[in-house]
Amino acid sequence: MTLPESEYNRNLGMFQVRVEFLSENGQVLATSRRPCMLRFRTEPIRLVRTFLKIAPLVSGYVSETQTLKVKLKGFSEKDVVSTACVKVMIEQRAEFRGGAGVPEIYEASLLLESELPFLKRMIWNWRRTLFVWISMCLFVTELVFVRCLIIPRAGQRT
Repeated sequence: MTLPESEYNRNLGMFQVRVEFLSENGQVLATSRRPCMLRFRTEPIRLVRTFLKIAPLVSGYVSETQTLKVKLKGFSEKDVVSTACVKVMIEQRAEFRGGAGVPEIYEASLLLESELPFLKRMIWNWRRTLFVWISMCLFVTELVFVRCLIIPRAGQRT
């Protein structure tokens, strides 16, 4: 998430990010929550940084934003029901009334990384080696078949 370094976001402090994995019929399969907050910078440090970056700020080359990376781990999909949707919510703090306590956001994106089950992961990592071994086994089987059935041994002559 890209958040502006506004007065509102600085005063907000911590907030919660909740992720729900939903099935096709809208049933919640798993939920995960993570607390987040902007990095704190004191007023003198922010003023010095703004003064040093005045030219890029005025030209629009840079902006006073912070990027938060929220990593949520540990969800494993069951064989019975598959995940159809991921719902990301930013929860307001308990001390605020409805609609308040949610940070200002410029941009948000979601990167979903998954890992295959053990057997599929091993097959994927060793796919070239498996291809070579299967090809060699088929070739040897064909040689044995051709040698035994199609070209029989000649009988012993006396």
